[in-house]
Amino acid sequence: MTARTTFALLLLAAGPVAAQPAPAPGAAAVKPADDEATFTKEIDSLFVKGGLTSEEAAARAPKASPDVQRKAQELAATAAQLESAKLLEVPHVAGVASYTRLSFIPPVEFPFGTMTFTIPFLQNQYILQGQLAVPVSDYFLRFPKVIEGARLVEDSARVNSQNSELTASQDARLAYYEWVRARLAVVIARRQLAQVQTTLAQVRALAEVQRVSRADLLRIESQAANTQQALDVLTNVVVLREEQLRLLIGASEAEKLEMGEDVRQDIPAPQMAQLDELVKHATSRRLDLKSLDLGIRAKEAQQAQEIANQLPHLSAFANVDYDRPNQREFPQKDEFKFTWLAGVQVTWVLNDFLQSRASEHRIAAETNQLRADRDGLVRATRLQVLGAQQAVQVALLALQTSQASLVSAEEGYRVRRELLNAERATAVELVDAQTTLTQARVAALNARIDLRVAIVQLAHALGDDVRPTK
Repeated sequence: MTARTTFALLLLAAGPVAAQPAPAPGAAAVKPADDEATFTKEIDSLFVKGGLTSEEAAARAPKASPDVQRKAQELAATAAQLESAKLLEVPHVAGVASYTRLSFIPPVEFPFGTMTFTIPFLQNQYILQGQLAVPVSDYFLRFPKVIEGARLVEDSARVNSQNSELTASQDARLAYYEWVRARLAVVIARRQLAQVQTTLAQVRALAEVQRVSRADLLRIESQAANTQQALDVLTNVVVLREEQLRLLIGASEAEKLEMGEDVRQDIPAPQMAQLDELVKHATSRRLDLKSLDLGIRAKEAQQAQEIANQLPHLSAFANVDYDRPNQREFPQKDEFKFTWLAGVQVTWVLNDFLQSRASEHRIAAETNQLRADRDGLVRATRLQVLGAQQAVQVALLALQTSQASLVSAEEGYRVRRELLNAERATAVELVDAQTTLTQARVAALNARIDLRVAIVQLAHALGDDVRPTK
């Protein structure tokens, strides 16, 4: 159950009671307390200097968010992928050192006249070899696209990480205001219950002298029970909202949370512009849209990479050998010999071509999916901006209406109190005026909280809560 729903329950439970006739002489009467100053004092005591504010809650939330931590690790992974992509530009360099013992093969002898030529087969082989391969065509066609794609993926991950921080901050702000709303509701519910109990005591006194019917007494008792139930529900809501806020900002159980932002203070309303201008502003600042733009560009780079893979590959290579015996020497001699080779080659593999064509088509489809996601997000952004803009306008109107109702309720309470002093009104009528005044205070406080929530939601929808990058 939300705090706003429970506010409605509270107002229904503590609706005004019908005016009753003045008590008979000698009947017990309870003088209603002047709750205006007391109520203000109770509300003032809730807001503590140095207490938690919505901005502080928003600043603490990213450090405690598991989603932010996960996005940070995703960013670290994409940074490693970018580093791997850059290493592709390093030429392939390899070295081999080996020793081989061969089985014995008798030497081959060739008689030539009076001479005999002998070709021995050595049993010990020592190989020292160096290799160098340079993919020449990839430096111009493939590697730039691979590195660009990896860099764009990293940028997209960085934007996603920043967006997750903003989301965590936004959730903490909204949770903070719902926590404040619930705590204020408890204070109002307690005062409402006290008013109903005052009325109940007076009606019971009137019932003892048979000045009111038993039906009226039962109705007031039912009203008191409903108000008590509303207070119990609101008390549970406060516990729930505080626990939610603690989880979002990473507050321990030992940390005492106090409200440091007085929501009764006036705040400037944002300047409203045409919807198209606001949507254009939002699309230029929102990080979720920037992330999709970077993702589309990364896919385009991957598609260009696959096109490069379909072309013939030109590479240069070189080998150096320092072997004993050297395989290029004939006949073999039991000594180290240095030889080398160098060349270029062009390769083209049909299977690789077909695989790259299929991958190109797949990446093109994935790119179009991201474009469709972006179009959908732009539409959703338009609706979100419009809804937030209307919420601000409704909150401003509700604030004006509630202020006017509060002035009227305060005046009605003052008049009823003067009439009671002049013995021209009953105590029950004064309590009814108190109830109306309390309801007006509920609406006034609720309107101020709603305005702050609407402003926060509008700033988030427009991307105005994006912090500049360092």
